[in-house]
Amino acid sequence: MSTDVLGVVAMGIAGGLLLMGGAIEAAAFVDHGAVAPVSRSRGATAAEDAEGNRIVLIWLSDHRGCRSLLVVDAESGETEQIPVEVKMHDSPFHVLHSTGDRWYSLFGERFYEFDPATREFTFTADTPSRMGMGMREDASGMIWVALYPDSHLVRFDPATQELVDFGSLNTENWPQYPSRLAVDEAGWVYLGIGNTRAQIVAFDPETGATHRLIPDDERPEGAAGVVYPTGDGQVYATARDWGNYTVLAGELTPWEEATPVPAPARVGSQESVFRGFPDGSRLMELDVPERRMVIRDADGTEREVHFSYESDGSHVLSLQEGPDGAIYGSTGHPLRVYRFDPRTGELSDNGLLDHNGHWNAVTVQAGKLYAAMYGNGILFEYDVTRHWADRDENDPNPRELMRSHPDICRPHALTAHPDGRHVIMGGTPGYGFTGGGLLIYDTEQHTGEVIPHTELVPNQSTNCLIALPDGNLLGGTTIMPGTGGEQLATEAQLYIFDWEDRSIVWRETILPGRARIMDLVEGPDRLVHGFAVDSTYFVFDPAERAVVHQEALRESYGQLAGAQAPRVMIMGPDGFIYTVFTGAIVRIDPGSFAHEKLAEIPAHANAGVALIDGRIYFAASSRLWSYGLPQVVEE
Repeated sequence: MSTDVLGVVAMGIAGGLLLMGGAIEAAAFVDHGAVAPVSRSRGATAAEDAEGNRIVLIWLSDHRGCRSLLVVDAESGETEQIPVEVKMHDSPFHVLHSTGDRWYSLFGERFYEFDPATREFTFTADTPSRMGMGMREDASGMIWVALYPDSHLVRFDPATQELVDFGSLNTENWPQYPSRLAVDEAGWVYLGIGNTRAQIVAFDPETGATHRLIPDDERPEGAAGVVYPTGDGQVYATARDWGNYTVLAGELTPWEEATPVPAPARVGSQESVFRGFPDGSRLMELDVPERRMVIRDADGTEREVHFSYESDGSHVLSLQEGPDGAIYGSTGHPLRVYRFDPRTGELSDNGLLDHNGHWNAVTVQAGKLYAAMYGNGILFEYDVTRHWADRDENDPNPRELMRSHPDICRPHALTAHPDGRHVIMGGTPGYGFTGGGLLIYDTEQHTGEVIPHTELVPNQSTNCLIALPDGNLLGGTTIMPGTGGEQLATEAQLYIFDWEDRSIVWRETILPGRARIMDLVEGPDRLVHGFAVDSTYFVFDPAERAVVHQEALRESYGQLAGAQAPRVMIMGPDGFIYTVFTGAIVRIDPGSFAHEKLAEIPAHANAGVALIDGRIYFAASSRLWSYGLPQVVEE
């Protein structure tokens, strides 16, 4: 990929500007391009247009969310990329291909109906809440949608093109995931809700009556209610540790037989691919990032079809200098592991099996790359001296080492221990849970242990983590629960973890009122420099266990950059600390705590950071950028 040198002179820097006792020279930013110029499917279906052409409909999503619907000719691979009118950054979480041959979704506070025959959107309308998490077509052809985050319910009539809002059916103090929806023959609607505590809500549209079917003292934590039509007019209802029932007109009947088979329907999550064409042929494979699919024709013949589309690229979640001097990291949704060689400007990327998550954090230990992946808190090992071989069954590279779910689902921190053999991962827990643990993995013994949040900082999760010179760990927390979970803590803490005893020896709220400690880096004098979520800069003395400096920098420099693993600070070989804000690069003198803006970034920085040969590398949305540090010239 060619390098686009923008030649953007750093704003705020002039040849005569003094910085920490020296004059600095202007330096240019470089936009190295989208690290993975691909999109992912947020739901796909096989269909046929009015001319009898077999087509595949794909909701396309890149770092901007879903901005288009891709129509692919299953015979030729020719494509039509139809723009989607959007109100906000969002993408489908549920899709439905109706018996009336219409393609539906609801996201970004808009409801969409698309007609494959005409290849046009035939209805769009604003909705009262953000996205559809559950959808269902009832026996009369009505389309029902349950919306995140307050379990709103809407109904669309394809015949009259009328969209009706029934309001919120359930109230909680956490974001609700009404990911299951069913309608019985009496017309009652059922929502299966998660994730902090499972619930099933029954609703009668005729009277407006609403019933919560799972008693409060029987609601399982970190789970969701499950409902689906059985095909006989009833609805099957269940939840973990609650029981199995059928329900009709809001009345539960215990179910003691084998689990019933759901009534067939082309409805499901954003991962869904509905494969059958009307003529009996099938879409066997669909790989949107690789722009290919496999069609099995009605006579059994299989063909590989290649197609094209335009993409602004998948968003970058991590960035790390590797053991070979190249930059590695991951994009998210789809997961593409990228490599950038600063010496040649070459960019490359690979998909990792069929994972659709992302490597949130990457570190180096003993010459190998280690990565922490969302979801399931998976730790990977990647030997960059070997060829990429993710599908090698005998000796894969990268290699999955261990999963830490539910203690960790979304990693936020990953660090290499100075003993040269351990890596430590922290993050928020599984969906609906509160309080994340630590995974400590021994790369020589190939063993790992997970320490739960109850033995660390209860109801909080590790957001940033470094190893101190004595081997102990210093961690900063976040009060954020797992996705869809209940926030129970009120203030983030800093903690010291004794490496030998594997226990917390000190923890404290060092910055009252802050919800998250963003990043930590040790300075040359063994003081630790850090930032809180509100861009408060602080300096911590681990020996005295005290904050020795604190300063609000948001008005000066704005918001900190940082993705789900918020690495924004790095020690330079010149002894200065460099910090990436969303709109500025700032240099800090760890001796005097003085700070100065080096440049205003001509893009919105969101992930970082690496420093190679005098250039700071960071990501802005889907693109890799770098900035040449100005040289200090003593006067």
